[in-house]
Amino acid sequence: MTERLYEGLFLIDAAIAASEWTEIEGQIRTLLQNNGADIQYAEKWPEQRLAYPVKGVKRGVYFLVYFNSSSGSIASIRSDGQLNEKILRMLVIQEDFLPIEMEKRREASERAAAAPPPAPPAPAEGSDSDGAAAAADSADAPADAPADAPADAPADAPVEESAGEETVAETSEEESASVETESSAEEGAVEESADATEVSADEVEEVVSKEEETN
Repeated sequence: MTERLYEGLFLIDAAIAASEWTEIEGQIRTLLQNNGADIQYAEKWPEQRLAYPVKGVKRGVYFLVYFNSSSGSIASIRSDGQLNEKILRMLVIQEDFLPIEMEKRREASERAAAAPPPAPPAPAEGSDSDGAAAAADSADAPADAPADAPADAPADAPVEESAGEETVAETSEEESASVETESSAEEGAVEESADATEVSADEVEEVVSKEEETN
C-alpha cells in the first residue's frame, strides 16, 4: 500500500506539558510508530491561549508531527490518540503541499538553532553618569550632616559627670579612711592611759604595803 506524508497536530494541556513534556512527547511518538508511521519531522509550539476552552482548558501546547503512513493506518492512529487522556484534541490531514511546508519548517528551525543569542540592550546615554552622580550625592549628604550636628555635646556630658562622681567618691573614701585612722589613734591613746592608770595603782599599793611594814 502506498505511503503518503501526513501532518498530525496534537493539543496538550499547558499545565501538564510544563511538568510532563518528555513523557507526553514519547507517548505520541510511540503511538505513531506502533501504527506503522515513519516520523520525518516534529516540533513543539510555544504555550498559547486557546481561542475557546477545550475540555475546560484555556491554555495549551501544540505538538506538530510530519510522518509517512499508509491511509489504512490513519484510523488506528486517530483512535489511539482519542484514548490518550493527555491529548485534548488531535488533527491528522494529508495535502499535496505538505512536503514543501515540512521543509520550510525544518529550515526555519535549523536557522533558529544556529543563530547567536541576541545581545543585551545597551544602556541609555548618560544613564551611567547620572546614576553615579546621584549615588555620589546621596553618599555625600549623610557624611556632612553629622559634622555640624550638636548631638555630640550631650554625649560628653555624662562622662564629665561620671568623672566628678568618681572624684567625690574618692574624696569620701579618703575622709572615711582618715576618720578611721583618728578613731584608731584615740582608741590607742585610751588603752595607753588605762595601762598607765593600772601601773599607778600598783605603785600605790606597793608604797602602802611598804609603809605598813615599816610601821
